[in-house]
Amino acid sequence: MTRQRHLPKRLTRDEMTRLLAIPNRRAPTGIRNRAILRVLYRGGLRCSEAINLRPRDVQLPRNEIRVNEGKGKKDRVVWIDDGTVEIIDRWRVIRPRSDWFFSTLAGGQLDDSYLRQMCARYGRRAGLEIRVHPHLLRHTFATELLEDGYSLIEVQKLLGHEDLESTSIYLHVVDENLRQRLAQRPG
Repeated sequence: MTRQRHLPKRLTRDEMTRLLAIPNRRAPTGIRNRAILRVLYRGGLRCSEAINLRPRDVQLPRNEIRVNEGKGKKDRVVWIDDGTVEIIDRWRVIRPRSDWFFSTLAGGQLDDSYLRQMCARYGRRAGLEIRVHPHLLRHTFATELLEDGYSLIEVQKLLGHEDLESTSIYLHVVDENLRQRLAQRPG
């Protein structure tokens, strides 16, 4: 029995900008939540990977996040842009002592249900029609990489996919870009 593959939903760049503007930039939880959103969106991490990050896994001087025992117990490194480093560093400076990089203000580990509820709440507050969840930000990350010209192999590596077939669901983006280029052909 073959499993039906649906095209992944994603947010536009404008919708992502609106979503990232929602967390309070002065409150500690807002600073943390904005940093988490950026890690999901600009690093392509899964929800569980983000909440399981340890302080040693976040190497801001190298623009690097190390995912230990992600899906399939596989390790990988993802690199993040300077803007994301800056946002994460704001949290790093004020975060409580904890075994977890993204912790509660008391130092405990965040629960994945908190992250899911936070994403949905921020999505509603941003006026987005689509239900926002952590994996949607991962889909958005992968889709934007392909739009920006990254290869399917590069996206596979950054997402930590075992096989290329898992990553190929994002090829609809390439199809849309191809459609637009063909429509603009002279003649």
